[in-house]
Amino acid sequence: MKFFKEGIGEKIFLPAILLIVVAVFLIYSGQEEQREEKALVSIEQNTMPIAAIPTDPSGISSLEKSLEEKIASNLESIKGVGKTKVLVTYASGYKKEYAVNESISKKNTKETDKEGGTRETEEITETSQLVIIGNSDPVIVLEQRPEIAGVLVISQGANDPKIKEQIFEAVRTLLNIEPSKISVAPLGGV
Repeated sequence: MKFFKEGIGEKIFLPAILLIVVAVFLIYSGQEEQREEKALVSIEQNTMPIAAIPTDPSGISSLEKSLEEKIASNLESIKGVGKTKVLVTYASGYKKEYAVNESISKKNTKETDKEGGTRETEEITETSQLVIIGNSDPVIVLEQRPEIAGVLVISQGANDPKIKEQIFEAVRTLLNIEPSKISVAPLGGV
């Protein structure tokens, strides 16, 4: 009976120790992964890409509308042009460059081992943060209007080649765009 109790004790004791060692290993490795994930998240939070700031798409349509009205108003002032409609499209949205605080730190380490060998390591850490005024407005360093993709002018006077050429030249000069982006057509009846 004594042998039976000792045999069971050894059979239970050895697997129990093995189970504890495996559990400690799994817990430790899980904590290490969590630390790496937290470090990765904190790095991602410190660096904010410039392109992440959303632009207001309604600003583009209001810009298009305003430009269309100005061009139409000015073209109608030209003798012989008559009633005019203008359509302007843009190739892209506003281009904005935001102020960014950038920080670069370098750490050089030189180690010498017992045998006289040396090892040099260089650690470079770069962080960048968007500069924000108040609660939510980023500081804009540069803002460019969008590039014009094309202009369509529909006018009563475009039936006359001389008037059509005047309209074409006025739009080209006013917007400083390539001739291939401008189209002038006569206004049709309803």
